[in-house]
Amino acid sequence: MLLRSQHTGSERFADRSDVELFRTIRESPARAETAFRELYSRLAGNIYAYCRCLAWRRDESDDLFQETFARLYESALQGRAVTNVSGYAIKIARNLYLNMQRDKKPTVIIEDDTLSMQDVPHERTEMLELIHMAMELLSDDYREAFFLREFADLPYNEIAEIMNLTNVNVRIRVTRAREKIRGILQPYIAEYEQEQ
Repeated sequence: MLLRSQHTGSERFADRSDVELFRTIRESPARAETAFRELYSRLAGNIYAYCRCLAWRRDESDDLFQETFARLYESALQGRAVTNVSGYAIKIARNLYLNMQRDKKPTVIIEDDTLSMQDVPHERTEMLELIHMAMELLSDDYREAFFLREFADLPYNEIAEIMNLTNVNVRIRVTRAREKIRGILQPYIAEYEQEQ
């Protein structure tokens, strides 16, 4: 007697492309939730990091992240033709952030935003804080281009499409962002090397 292996819904979708999962959300209502869960598990890390890059305040980035996935789901239900789901999700996040900035009212926020960095060596924690500080000092345009290239690992042409720029302008922004970060971190790196 042969036993047929049982597969969970997510296992059945693991070998599907992002575009196929996106289409399944509309075309198969019975499997839409499972398809969206698989898509979410693939994209959530990069999209959340991108939202944190755009909106440094945790509450804003969390709202931006949730709204991005809500809009992504709505777009799938509407049958929007998408050839790069990850890039499309980043574009949704970017547009939502720009709308947030446009509609933003001036406020004063006092935030106790402490990160728990357990089991991370002190030197590494210090360097991560310095990199975070250096990125905060970049203009929004430079920070976004730098993040998309260095952390999201997107090619220049996709970044250009997301930011509505030419490839040349994206390369310039990434290069200038690298130079600025290097300039900001250089004194700290020199001090660290002297201590070693």
